[in-house]
Amino acid sequence: QMTLSCKEVVMALKTNPTRTILDFDVEGSKELANVLKTNTTLNLSWNGIGDEGSKEVANALKTNTTLITLDLSWNGIGDEGSKEVANALKINTTLTTLSLRRNGIGVKGSKELANVLKTNTTLNLSWNGIG
Repeated sequence: QMTLSCKEVVMALKTNPTRTILDFDVEGSKELANVLKTNTTLNLSWNGIGDEGSKEVANALKTNTTLITLDLSWNGIGDEGSKEVANALKINTTLTTLSLRRNGIGVKGSKELANVLKTNTTLNLSWNGIG
């Protein structure tokens, strides 16, 4: 069994921009930000990114012009992280599909994301306990 560091995976993605599924934790968020400049579809579900890691992803989204689909499901992202993502999506108009299912986003976070629905037509917030 081969074990790669997140940085090694990110370096490999730089030469393979069509790769669509990644599986690593928040440590690679900064390196991941650079990869987001070339990928169009990215699945980061089940990585424990949390609010802190979602800030790094949000920063990348602010300057990204290629990513169309992003899956951040099952990452422990709460209201604070969803606020960061929502703010990034006010700037980013390229991303059209975003999945934030099963993250624990509450009422505060959902209000921040509500404005995103004006430009992001396929935002998935199911199973977040939004009442």
